[in-house]
Amino acid sequence: MTFSENQEKLKLRPHHIFCGRFLPLEYIVRGEEFTRVLNKLKDLTHSDKNLIITVTNGPDQICDYCPECRNNRCENPVGNEEEVGKWDSKVLKGLGISYGDEITLKALIALIREKAPLEFCQTRCPWKQFCGVFSGIKDL
Repeated sequence: MTFSENQEKLKLRPHHIFCGRFLPLEYIVRGEEFTRVLNKLKDLTHSDKNLIITVTNGPDQICDYCPECRNNRCENPVGNEEEVGKWDSKVLKGLGISYGDEITLKALIALIREKAPLEFCQTRCPWKQFCGVFSGIKDL
């Protein structure tokens, strides 16, 4: 999988769908290429509301550029693949979506506005001190 600016579909894991809307990029330090891709993705998801998002289980199109994703597994010290899988499950449950669902970005944004912040955000998220979920819902 790769990412391009003119694609009509993206494959994203649940916490990237949800958390990517709120976590400021300056807290995600993973190299120039990763930052470049995140910026392009952020631009795309703020401009193309008809973009189709496929909810994927495991590493996705963002992970392809992450230096902490090795052998198709997240090896981030804050949360490895097992921990990240738990985060994904909490987001799935909180948003009421499933792996394999294909949803327009517009519908996902409406769902996030309705459901955020998720219980997980308030109680267990290791990134909550940096996250804008408690203040940034109106800016989606």
